[in-house]
Amino acid sequence: MLERPIPAKSAIISLLILVGLERILGARREASRSVNATVQAARELGHPWATGLLNAVLRRAARQMAEGVDPFAQSNAATVARLPDWLFALLQQDWGDAKAVEIGAALATHPPMTLRVAGSRAGYIESLSAAAIEAIPTAYSSRGVNLVQPLEVDRLPGFAEGQVSVQDEAAQWVVDLLALAPGLEVLDACSAPGGKTLAILQHEPQCRVTAVDIDTLRMARVQENLERGRALARLIVGDAGTPELWWDGVLFDRILADVPCSATGVIRRHPDIKRLRRRDDLPVLVARQRVIMDALWGLLRVGGRMVYATCSILDQENSAQVAAFLARHSDAKACPIEAAWGQSMRAGDLALGRQAFPEAQGHDGFFYAVLEKH
Repeated sequence: MLERPIPAKSAIISLLILVGLERILGARREASRSVNATVQAARELGHPWATGLLNAVLRRAARQMAEGVDPFAQSNAATVARLPDWLFALLQQDWGDAKAVEIGAALATHPPMTLRVAGSRAGYIESLSAAAIEAIPTAYSSRGVNLVQPLEVDRLPGFAEGQVSVQDEAAQWVVDLLALAPGLEVLDACSAPGGKTLAILQHEPQCRVTAVDIDTLRMARVQENLERGRALARLIVGDAGTPELWWDGVLFDRILADVPCSATGVIRRHPDIKRLRRRDDLPVLVARQRVIMDALWGLLRVGGRMVYATCSILDQENSAQVAAFLARHSDAKACPIEAAWGQSMRAGDLALGRQAFPEAQGHDGFFYAVLEKH
């Protein structure tokens, strides 16, 4: 698209071109709006000299796309996937070339605004229709609703009363995987901002839930979510990796280990991950996940269930992490997850969880494993 490369000292302009292209490809809006927004960004960043270049390049690309021409067609595979070289290489290693490109394309789309309904989904869709808000049911969660157009949450019927929450469809699956029942002791580790904590209590109000998070400010978000949903849980500010500093000795029947991860499955919601995340971060994250899994396992009752969850699409954080955990803990068994979503992860006859990949107009990338203690 350019006759000569942009100088390294003007790398910000190269980034703006990529941002503009992604917005044109992924946004559900007129291409001209994305072009104008990118040009305005150049002005605000102090590069008015580049506005003409950006305008010309992006409008030409928009015309090509309208004619069915892919502006990335002559680029290398990582650029086609709109991913950093290191991340694309890992996705190729884990899933193959074609799947890596497919994942990159999905991560470049604009994600839907997805809701989790506490009560009747059909009834809530009727409420949305009465408020002139168009919505469709999600494909895999019986509680999920995708809005055709995003909007401010205060316009959602019943939001202030906790009847509905904003939550990606993939995050909604956790309550089914936990197999909740009245009276169970449930631990939500790494619980902030509290969306899954509230979902657990709204799905099974008779559970006794403890929510733990290391960050005091983020724990305040958990409290806000619970108050909005008129739900109660015991909140503890503490490190899931060192439960000896906060645990009272009462074993849990269910544990949700929603561990810190690379967040590569939610890049489209946080595109700065492409620039800020580094390959060197992964060994640190994998080690942290291992510490948390081992520490929480000691808090689980025999016969209990721990659900391991990440929003990563990298195998070393997911099924490989589960395989290593099973090798360390002879009293652990990974249960197969039978579902219409995602891909079953196995090593021979050994179940290692289920990987969901991001879908355009659908859910984010997530991984779940169900581990039972015997």
